[in-house]
Amino acid sequence: MKIKLFLIILLLLGCENEKEQININVSIDGFKKGKIYLQKIKDSALVNLDSMFVNSKKPILLKSQIESPEIFYINLDITKKDNKIAFFAEKGDIKIVTNLKKFNTEFEISGSSNDSIYRIYLSVIRKFNNNRLDLIKLSFDNSKNKDSVAVIRGKLESLNKRQYMYSLNFAVTNGNYHVAPYIALSEFSDSEKILLDTIKTSLSNEVLNSKYGQMLNELIESK
Repeated sequence: MKIKLFLIILLLLGCENEKEQININVSIDGFKKGKIYLQKIKDSALVNLDSMFVNSKKPILLKSQIESPEIFYINLDITKKDNKIAFFAEKGDIKIVTNLKKFNTEFEISGSSNDSIYRIYLSVIRKFNNNRLDLIKLSFDNSKNKDSVAVIRGKLESLNKRQYMYSLNFAVTNGNYHVAPYIALSEFSDSEKILLDTIKTSLSNEVLNSKYGQMLNELIESK
């Protein structure tokens, strides 16, 4: 009887661990040999959660325990270049499809609702950044014309304000996703307490009690 009870407990614990686990299937066209890592930031340092040596066409599967959605990284140890893919990890099965030549610039991720929202945010931020680079280049090209430079500076200030408001609005309107407190922490950590409180108020209880939600609450309390 005691043995049966012990086996049942082990089974229940195993099921619970599976619920807290993330399974990442990675497909990299052109990647024939090398080591691939699953990583995250812990105490300001990049730590390995799982790794696999690839030397064949064997499927790449990386696993880890995860308490709440957060940013993970897929990293290739083949060159000294930055070969990391940052993505919003969450419990369950996630698939990442990419290629060796453009590993961290052309990839597709499925299975993470938080990452899907995060990609929408990043696509708009990328447009802001591209517009900013165009204006900076235009400023250099017209550096001898003070009136033109003044106009361009005005456009840059306007662009920065629009990006600021976009990030704030995105965080507030997506309080059901863990992306919201992450944006608050990465974009508004130096902002006033009232602004951070505005984002916090929009968060669902689940998000508020998550890793990034708790970090946001700690940041607010430190203000």
